[in-house]
Amino acid sequence: MRIRPRALLAGASIALAAAALPGCSGSEQAGAGKSEARPDYHIPAEKAREGESVPEGKSGRSADMLFTVIGFREGMTEVMGTHAAMDSQGTFTRVRVLAVNGGRDIQVFDTWRQRLVTTDGRTHSPDVNATMIKRQPERLSVGASMRVEFDLWFDVPRGAKTRAVRLYGSPMVGAVSDPAPAEIKLP
Repeated sequence: MRIRPRALLAGASIALAAAALPGCSGSEQAGAGKSEARPDYHIPAEKAREGESVPEGKSGRSADMLFTVIGFREGMTEVMGTHAAMDSQGTFTRVRVLAVNGGRDIQVFDTWRQRLVTTDGRTHSPDVNATMIKRQPERLSVGASMRVEFDLWFDVPRGAKTRAVRLYGSPMVGAVSDPAPAEIKLP
């Protein structure tokens, strides 16, 4: 029986591809089964900004995104940026968010889907002008095992008090509907 070079090449290609597949399976768990404790990352602390409170234990999950509120300030009457300044119609509320994608695929954070809930039960969308003036993202691709932090800006009626922020991740792979939001109580 004579083996043709083309058939041999095709067979070798298939064997090489099959051998490479385990490397694509996400086997980051080399050494899994060992009972050694993994070390923590040491991320430098950051000073809170003027007038900002630093809430603790304010986290929630929506799909693969874990959100933590790390800074909060309400009652601001103006916003200033590098290229513009603007007065609020009511008062500005700023929520500093840490978002961590715990999934294996990209999550898209859409600023315009997020909501601030005031004590009267009303929900408020992020303020477009404040978001642009402070140069915060409109949409942000958060890669697998990636973390980002940024501000959400809301313009709420004067005298309104914040009850919570509703944060939405994007649907996980294979999902047929949008995920439930993480509702994080504030302040």
